[in-house]
Amino acid sequence: MDVKTLQCGELDKLQIPLVNQFYKQVYKKGAANKSERVFVLKTNQIICAARLKEVDGNKLLTGVACDPAYRHQGLASQLIQYILRLQTETVYCFPYPHLQRFYQQLGFQLLSAELLPAKLAEQYSRYNNRPPLLSMSYKVSNSTR
Repeated sequence: MDVKTLQCGELDKLQIPLVNQFYKQVYKKGAANKSERVFVLKTNQIICAARLKEVDGNKLLTGVACDPAYRHQGLASQLIQYILRLQTETVYCFPYPHLQRFYQQLGFQLLSAELLPAKLAEQYSRYNNRPPLLSMSYKVSNSTR
């Protein structure tokens, strides 16, 4: 794969079915809907995808997935960094514990679930069963924009 041919961007709402096909193949759960912003890294096919949900005025990064054939090449990091550069406010995520270091390297910090905004705390509570999830946030600063 030639890195120069990679395209990073937000999918048009009409292309949501394409990312849902990708999720079925590599992620096995969840699906994007038209109320979410969907971002992809692709060549002639989607290689990585992530969604940004609006939850009561807060941003929740979810559905981060990479095609297994392209993992461990920094592509998911590249996509998340692209998404974060576009943000002007805090972004939250609820990753599995084994991904803590990955998200910390991208600038996310652990956040006590009690400090989450109310609607996000409700969503975290619904999601957080087995396996347990972490609560993390990425605070946008002027130096990162």
